Amino acid sequence: MQDKTFFSLRGFMKSGTNWLGSLLSSHQEVDCIGEYHWQKIISKLNPQLRAEPIYSDPEYREFVRSRFDNLIKEVLAEKANANARVIGERTPHSIEPVTLRGVPHICIVRDGRDVLVSRAFHLYNNPQAHRLFQRIPEMAQTFELFKRDPWYFQKHPDQLLCHEVMVRESAARWRDHVSSDKAAVEKYPNLKIQFVRYEDLHADTAGYRARLLEFLDVDPEKCAPIAGVLSPGFKEERPDEFFRKGVVGDWKNYFTPATTKWFKEEVGDELRNQGYDDCW
Repeated sequence: MQDKTFFSLRGFMKSGTNWLGSLLSSHQEVDCIGEYHWQKIISKLNPQLRAEPIYSDPEYREFVRSRFDNLIKEVLAEKANANARVIGERTPHSIEPVTLRGVPHICIVRDGRDVLVSRAFHLYNNPQAHRLFQRIPEMAQTFELFKRDPWYFQKHPDQLLCHEVMVRESAARWRDHVSSDKAAVEKYPNLKIQFVRYEDLHADTAGYRARLLEFLDVDPEKCAPIAGVLSPGFKEERPDEFFRKGVVGDWKNYFTPATTKWFKEEVGDELRNQGYDDCW
């Protein structure tokens, strides 16, 4: 494993982590795999290492934590392509907690409005993964309409984001994620972090792939052509599949005045802070 290097790929859910991971893995020496969600363990491990008396010796505390770093690397190396020299761990979550220390981090950011649309479709396609339909009876009724006709929201676009609780919770989660990542840059000045916007990657896929590979210290010339699943977006929309559409600006088709009001109240200035035009 000594000849391997590692990196982390991060981003909010439905922001393009799968696509970007595939783009990076199209390099001969790179394999980006996931989702391991090590943050669920690290978020509990770190406080325990600080709180328990047995770990009061800083050197011993660091010894235990570094062992966990090595465990993550061993798991990744075992799962990744044997020929990969650079291995990435792709999980859609924030930079903090830092699960694999001292490695480069690539973070993809997407317009929160498009994230909201993609997440809404994801929720309707994965009812077993959450309790929203139990918490929001009206949303359960909409779900029945979607089950009968996967194109229901294209025919009735005002219905996708008509449930206030879902919109507000999704918007707040996006706001907290991107603002947390911004704070992490200042908190960890020695951590190599490279951000890329989903929209920029869409506009110049080859160019941004090359820049990110150079960030990982690999030759961008050793890549597969950008075609098929590596291309931005999909030729045909698939409303009832995980990879649905992948376009920029789809939120304009689904936002209503009520959706806009709820989203603005939750997100505040964060769209502008992330470099997005918040002129509606």
